[in-house]
Amino acid sequence: MLVAVGMTAFLGMLGLVIDVGQIFMERVRLARAVDAAVLAGVQELPLQPKAALISAYEYALANSLTPEDLQVGISEQNHIISAYAQKQVSLSFLSLFGFKQLQVSAEAAAMIGPVVGCTGVIPVGVPWDDFEFGQVYELKIDAHSGRKYQGNFGALALGGTGANTYRNNLKYGYQGMLRVGDQVYTEPGNMAGPTRQGIEYRLKQAPSIPGQPWYENTARIAIVPIVDSIDVSGRALVTIVGFAAFYLEGVEAQGNRATIRGRFVEHLIDGEIGSGPNYGLLAYRLIQ
Repeated sequence: MLVAVGMTAFLGMLGLVIDVGQIFMERVRLARAVDAAVLAGVQELPLQPKAALISAYEYALANSLTPEDLQVGISEQNHIISAYAQKQVSLSFLSLFGFKQLQVSAEAAAMIGPVVGCTGVIPVGVPWDDFEFGQVYELKIDAHSGRKYQGNFGALALGGTGANTYRNNLKYGYQGMLRVGDQVYTEPGNMAGPTRQGIEYRLKQAPSIPGQPWYENTARIAIVPIVDSIDVSGRALVTIVGFAAFYLEGVEAQGNRATIRGRFVEHLIDGEIGSGPNYGLLAYRLIQ
């Protein structure tokens, strides 16, 4: 009799554990699905909110969520995407007590914001101006530009000084982390040869395709530190105040002349988000 009573209690506890475990696992799957949905969608913001919604629903469907299970919304001037999902879980043991189904839910949100820290920047410091998206600007000037900057023309010494370091940083991007507020040294001089070699290397890695719109060739986009000034004498410290993205249009380097031109674009990367001025380069993160 004691064994029978004990087995009944044991089976009851086992059934309860199975139902509770099923509820927990379904909630975890639901949370992962909405996380994946908003992280997929946020990468289309802020310029393509419709594409963001489509991408979010596609990722939700890939994680076994139907459109009926999911609600996705975009807010804060296309800077936040949120998702809410719910599903019914069929119960086994608890159905004996009238609980045949239980509704589980999950929600998530992701946002984009100005980048305050990132890696992979090119060694060119650009003082902020009233840049317009889609317009071409000189990122690095030369001594013949008519603007006199006491021997500095936009080149930066990131992770070291000299032509080789500068050239490699142009080719591959500086791999160290830079943040708003950091001070970096300028690299004096025109640096014509290393500038041409570094930028031409990048352009060869992402050749333009006839008929392809410039904004689709994202491999040409370079991350540039926005600095307080380059009007300093010789090798001197300048302060990073933000980060921007430019689509590399080309390089002009002849003799002691070296000019880099880029088109100012809005771009999204995986970087550190913070408050402050928005210079067009954005990053994303989960906020819920």
